[in-house]
Amino acid sequence: MIKNKEYYKIDGEISADFGQTVTNPIIKISTSSAGVESSGLLNCEYNIYISAEAYTSGKYFFKAEKDEKRLINFTYEVAGVPDWGIQSYKEDQKKIIADTFGLELDKVTLVNEEENE
Repeated sequence: MIKNKEYYKIDGEISADFGQTVTNPIIKISTSSAGVESSGLLNCEYNIYISAEAYTSGKYFFKAEKDEKRLINFTYEVAGVPDWGIQSYKEDQKKIIADTFGLELDKVTLVNEEENE
């Protein structure tokens, strides 16, 4: 389970692993730099929710389809986010999401959960 205090609103479409295209979903992502020194890769775990309402009410999440396969979790080259660190990870995750799911960066919006409570 991803327990961080932010999520990302998507202005666009993502192909779901259940064969549908979902418009304007929510993505919750957790990115770990464990082992990045040797592999050069960040480890990313994510969940997609059909809407903000589904996310906040604890409804079911799903995974995306990429290259005609279910994308369970994924890695991302740390070189793609050269300033990766505790101060920048929230903004860097926007780039990771945009790159991974084929979105423009301005179509990914960070939402801090504390703002909504």
